[in-house]
Amino acid sequence: MLKKNLFNKIYPKLIYLFLILFLLNLNPVAAELGQYGYKRSVEVNEYEDIYENIKDKKKKTERCKNTKALSCDRSNIKYEDLKVQKKKIRNPFNIFKNKKKESSKATQKPDSDDLWKKENFKIGVLLPLSGKYSYVGQSLLDTMTIVIEENKNLDVELIIKDTKANPLVTKKIIHELIDEKVQIILGPFFSSTSGEISKIAKYNKIPLISFSNDNKKKGQGIYLMGFEPEIQIEEITEYTVNKNYKRFAAFLPNTEYGKRALYAYRDTLRKHGIAIKKVELYDPKKKQFEKHIQQLVNLEKSPNIEKDPETGEDPLIDLDPGFDVLLVIESGGNLKHITALLTYYGVDLPNVKLIGTGEWYEKNIGAEPGLMGAWFASPEPKLWESFEKKFFNFFNYEPIRLSSLAYDSLTTTLKILKNKKTGKFKFKDFQNSYGYVGIDGKFRFKSDGSVERNLAILEIGDKKFKIQKKPESKFF
Repeated sequence: MLKKNLFNKIYPKLIYLFLILFLLNLNPVAAELGQYGYKRSVEVNEYEDIYENIKDKKKKTERCKNTKALSCDRSNIKYEDLKVQKKKIRNPFNIFKNKKKESSKATQKPDSDDLWKKENFKIGVLLPLSGKYSYVGQSLLDTMTIVIEENKNLDVELIIKDTKANPLVTKKIIHELIDEKVQIILGPFFSSTSGEISKIAKYNKIPLISFSNDNKKKGQGIYLMGFEPEIQIEEITEYTVNKNYKRFAAFLPNTEYGKRALYAYRDTLRKHGIAIKKVELYDPKKKQFEKHIQQLVNLEKSPNIEKDPETGEDPLIDLDPGFDVLLVIESGGNLKHITALLTYYGVDLPNVKLIGTGEWYEKNIGAEPGLMGAWFASPEPKLWESFEKKFFNFFNYEPIRLSSLAYDSLTTTLKILKNKKTGKFKFKDFQNSYGYVGIDGKFRFKSDGSVERNLAILEIGDKKFKIQKKPESKFF
């Protein structure tokens, strides 16, 4: 009887104690984010909107069983515990915090050098993680995950901000990065979001490496990591001239980017005493490619009529379009459409050589017969192909080609950090005579904010690219 009474008294208390312990340890939000390796310090009701682009748990679990995905297992990367607070915490995104447990607070305020040695290094990152271009941001973010994994011995914190590819949002969140006291900012991806923030970063003396290729945004304090068309077009034009081609033409969009390509093309040819024979500019929004190609080849009659009913003349026999080389900077479906129309309107490809830029580096591009034998300037593919396989093994999807920008910029930043002893990160820390080697080959940061690159010349084949000209062995 005594035991029964004792049990009746203790049993409810035990139940109550276990219930309290269970509630204290239950954190559904942290569990949800931990599966994806993210941490976001905001109110709980904001999570559903931010992660609408992430695959459901069932697909995630199946993928984790079949791959070695970093997004499934990041045990070697420590994350700051997520605590839901009444007040909104300052960071929308805050991941990859390889932070050691802090000791008790020092009684005396340390000097700046001590802070540099003891505090983790903060890198701000601006990416479009939601909206139409979220796939771009996700690919670059996953690429940075690999870099952090490769440098897990460094005490580094990436503070990720979602630009939503919106200039106003980007302008707002760069101030948040400044408040976080980041040492450097990587991004944004689009030139439309680079304008105002580059001025803000420069004013606050924070180096910024933009993934854009808009040369108006580069300058003292702002590096342009994106591939500028001028460098690529100069390389491919020089190579083609050296192959004794004489008659050059261009089929370009009537945009700022198209005009930059045209000016670089014309300037390079002028150095060799060559003038452009024909230039056809089109409105990329209207996509009236057929009309402009007819004008380019001076073909007034449609080749649907194989022979003139009065003279019996076939307009496509021995058609001379007036050029032997044609510069085209479109990519994807537009490039294939243009190539098919050129063939349809009597341009003898590949006897007429198509030349272009690194945007042509696409799988199965050789499936379009007219593109076989075309040349373009690009980084040597070997390093990228190796990284692409590694990325797929981790995340079970193929990265976008420009993910290399994220890899090379973050790897370079960490390399400089390893060799840096004290002091604030400065713009000139990136400049040296020997340059760096990344997925896109050898490159060097210049004082005007541009990035000098060592490019190869590739030829489009049936199933793979053939290297026509290797990058210079003694580039710098």
